[in-house]
Amino acid sequence: MSEVEETLERIKVQPGVEGYVICDMEGQVLRRFPTMSQETAEIYAEAMRHLALKARGVVRDVNPKGELKYMRIRAKRHEVLVAFGEE
Repeated sequence: MSEVEETLERIKVQPGVEGYVICDMEGQVLRRFPTMSQETAEIYAEAMRHLALKARGVVRDVNPKGELKYMRIRAKRHEVLVAFGEE
């Protein structure tokens, strides 16, 4: 099992986890939680793509050499964690 697969397995079994989506910067879904529909995964991917582009712009405005690595968004009922990778 690859390192990515092991990490996804650990995430999947955590209490309270409702899903995960792995997507590229164009918003294309690469992987999703097994019970999550493709449509739901695409909605999350597209929303996070727009938010990530805005957040990256803010980081660059504040520090032109800065780079956005991670975002955590908490709402009343849900929490979304976004990590940015090289690939």
